This record gives sequence, C-alpha cells and structure tokens, in this order.
Amino acid sequence: MGGGRLGARLANFQTTNTPARAAPVAVTSIAARSRFPDAQAASPPQPKSAWSFTSSYAVRETVDGNVFLQDIGANARKRSTVTTGALGLALGYGRTPAFRAAFSYTPEIVRYHSHASENHVAHRAGANFNGSSGRTAWEFTNSLVRIDGSDQGPIFDVANRGDIPAIGGIPLRDRRDAAIVRNGFRLTHTRRDWFVRPVFTSYIHDFRTGQRARTGAYAGYENYVDRYELSGGVDAGYGVAPKTWLVAGHRYGRQQQGELLGVKSPYSSSYHRVLAGVEGWPASWLRLNLLGGPDLRSFKMRPAGFDADEMLWFINASASWLPTGRDTVTATHARYEQPAFSSHSVYEDIVYELAWRRQHTQRILATAGFRVHGGDWQAPVNREDWIYTPSASLSYTVNRRLTAEAAWSHDSVRSRVPNTAGREFTRHLFIAGLRGSF
Repeated sequence: MGGGRLGARLANFQTTNTPARAAPVAVTSIAARSRFPDAQAASPPQPKSAWSFTSSYAVRETVDGNVFLQDIGANARKRSTVTTGALGLALGYGRTPAFRAAFSYTPEIVRYHSHASENHVAHRAGANFNGSSGRTAWEFTNSLVRIDGSDQGPIFDVANRGDIPAIGGIPLRDRRDAAIVRNGFRLTHTRRDWFVRPVFTSYIHDFRTGQRARTGAYAGYENYVDRYELSGGVDAGYGVAPKTWLVAGHRYGRQQQGELLGVKSPYSSSYHRVLAGVEGWPASWLRLNLLGGPDLRSFKMRPAGFDADEMLWFINASASWLPTGRDTVTATHARYEQPAFSSHSVYEDIVYELAWRRQHTQRILATAGFRVHGGDWQAPVNREDWIYTPSASLSYTVNRRLTAEAAWSHDSVRSRVPNTAGREFTRHLFIAGLRGSF
C-alpha cells in the first residue's frame, strides 16, 4: 500500500467511472402468425449488446494556501490557484454473471498558475474482472497511475530551518514523475454457514525522479526511494447471523525497499500476518468490516538501534451507521507498517477518520469529516508526525448530466522530532468544480 493521501479525500481530485452493466439477453418468443394472408411475421427484437460505454468530465478550480507545505523558509506559505481538468472513459462487458469486465482510462491535467514546477498530468487506468457461478464468486482488480511530472525532487530551504514536511510531503510527491501499480485477486467459495477466500495483492511504487547527495545547492533535496509489496493468503468465515460472518485469516508477504544513492536498504522484510475480525450487516442500519492482527516480521539486516522484534499490528477496519434514510456516518481506522519513500527506514502508517454524508434532497448532498493521519517511525529514526484535517463539501445536481461542487479542507501538523519547525505546516484548500457525463 501507499503512504496514504495527505488531507481530505475531497482534495485528491480523481474522476471515477463505473460502467453500467449490460442488460441480460432478452428471451424472444416466436411471433404469432397474422390471420391476414399477406401479413409478415413480426421481427424478433434484437438482444441488447453485452458492451457498454460511458464518458465523463470534471473541471475544478482550487486555491492552494501552501503549495510547498512549508511555514518557514523561502517557500513558506506560497499560494497558487490550480486548474484541473479530467476526461473519463469507461468500457464495460457483461453478458452473463459468470464473467464481467470493466476498463477505464482517465487523464487528469493539473496546472499551478503561480508555480509551474508543480504542473503535471496523471494518467489513471483500470482493468477489473469479476464473476460468479453457483457458490463461487471471484474478482481480479488492476490499476495503474502514471504521473508525468517533474523528474526532480523538491528542494527545501534548510539554511532557514525548512525541511521535508510531515510524512514526507505526500502532495508534493504525487506531483512528480512516478508509476504506481496495484493488483488484487480474491475468490470466495461458500458452503452452508462457511466460506473460504484465497486472496493475493501486489503494490509497486516506481519513482522516476533523480537521486542527489544532500550537499551544497542540494542540501535540502528530497530523494524518493522505490518500494513494492507482495502478499497472499486465505480467509475463512463462519456465519453467525444471516448477513454477518466471523473471519480468521493468514497472510504471508514481502516488502522491498530500493536503493538510495547506490546503497541497498537494510529494511526490506518478510512477514506472517495473523488476522481475525467480523464483516457484514449485523443490523439493517449497521455495516461492519473489521480485520486486524499482529505482524510477525523478519528483516534481512538489523541496523544499530533497530528493534526487529517489536510487535506491530495490522488493522483495516470500518463501520457504517445509517441513522436515517438520508444519513450515513462512517468511521475507519487503518494501521500497517511499510518502507518509507524518502529515506532508508520503516514506519507505521496510521489513519483515523470520521465522515458524515447527508442527502438533503434529491439534488443537494453535503459531507463533513475529520481525518487524522500519522506516521510513526521505528528507531533508530527519531520521527513521529500527525496531520489533522477537517473537511466539508456541498454538491448540487443540476440535472442527470451535470453536478456542481464546492469543498474545503485544512491541514494542521504536529511533529515530534528534534527539528519540528520545518516539518510542521498548515494548509487550506478551497475548491469549486463541475463534473458531468456526455
């Protein structure tokens, strides 16, 4: 997995396209003969195509109150208006439940009017497959994000106490040249009250920026370090209610961190992960998806001061509460360890989030949320960062093809390291946009 997205999800602009499923093939009856001798039998209706195509667009204007995530130094609180445009194309196939497919491609162009160094184009592509037959269902998901941006990392004003911002400055990272690939497969077979679910996931983060020694003019340069993860295992579930299952599982995985200035990382590892949890709908107004357990790690090397035997936890949990027909309240918590992307080290990526969604009318939708994103590094690295982000949005559906949106978010950082001044920052985002379909 990646290091998480900085700030509210509303601030991370992404067009999502869900192709409509094709209707099943119609059953055509034989046309009745006319009682008139010269009448022709009615032509049978043609079956609907198994293919479907959708297209969409989105445009947005953003005021970014702190482009470089710095509160001190030469780049402190630099502002810019940002124009973003995206075009979404999606192709779907679905003749029978046994096999369905969805393909999507969304190019997204981002322009910073005051800071051209941050301009970039993100190409997002997906190829997802799923199907079901009898007691067995499966899905295979694949996504690629190719960022065409600067091939140079950001440079911070360390002479005036500037520094790499909290959790590595993820928004800055995600404007630069990189390729991110994610794949996932799972197959679920049910038998009475039980199910068995083999799973496999992969994640590759290939940074295309150059690495430089942090000396002289590049003393404040941020290097990016490649990383990947492969994992696989199996879950077993037992139904304790019609729509609720107790789940136990196991994963075996490997995390690899790339070279930094030609030096191999000592923090690549393999792990066994023991999991337990619950998933399903215990009540019509409550949905649970809770899974967690200990990570048992094995590292290739043990740098001085590194505790390779520290007990770490994996948690992936969400709970959705539907107090009314118009409201949804969702609480999520995620915790997992991974290699850092800006130094040879490992850290726990920790997220707490509470979100409220209210459909006021058929046209008006409002959301509000609060997100806490933490990074807790293992010794010998002395670093712990926390980003606190309240957010809100309002959307108005003009018609079935056009929606207007407005959103706001604010990042506030607390860093528990010796030099906190360069790592801590505040950032406002004000967003207005339109999205629709053709």
